[in-house]
Amino acid sequence: MAVVVVKSKLLFLISCLSFCNFQGAFAQQKTETIKFEIQVLGMKIGDLNVAKYQIGDTTHYVAESQVKFWFFGSVNLELNTHAKYLKGYLVKSHSRSNTNRGNFASTVYWDGKKYVVDAKSYKFENQEPVYGLTEWCSTRMFFEELQEGKKFLSEVYGLTTTIKKLEPNVYQTIIAGNENRYFYQFGKLQKVELENPIKNFTYKRVQ
Repeated sequence: MAVVVVKSKLLFLISCLSFCNFQGAFAQQKTETIKFEIQVLGMKIGDLNVAKYQIGDTTHYVAESQVKFWFFGSVNLELNTHAKYLKGYLVKSHSRSNTNRGNFASTVYWDGKKYVVDAKSYKFENQEPVYGLTEWCSTRMFFEELQEGKKFLSEVYGLTTTIKKLEPNVYQTIIAGNENRYFYQFGKLQKVELENPIKNFTYKRVQ
């Protein structure tokens, strides 16, 4: 009788674990990834990998890049940005850059009334709150075509701007005085031209 009870408990435990594994398999949907080259004047200086996935009711966008370039000496940069969306709106983001010239981090999160901002970047700091939910940020635009007139928030600077459409499938944002242009084809991002205080970069889709 004891053996039967033990076997029954074991079968119950196995069934529970199987159910948990089944649930976990569907908790996170398949990850969508895109690869870009980072270029300066047409020369490759690094790679950018972006990913989109869903966990529960939260959509995650992640961008990771590594670059090496010359700016009065060799500069090595690793940048990681992670944005979280709920019901189509940005609710939290964290951006971290590690370089051989210094490390910086920025966080933005929605507290129910405003975005709380703590942004630190190269020769830049910002703690001004942002009011009003926003649909667009730099990591989301890799996966969906920007929309003219919508608000765009930079995870790195914690600043917002209005998306401008320059021509069909070409858009512009201006953040901290830097003009960025985004080029789409059939709804897919092909290229980004970015102004930067150190170097002007281009992201070019490779996969």
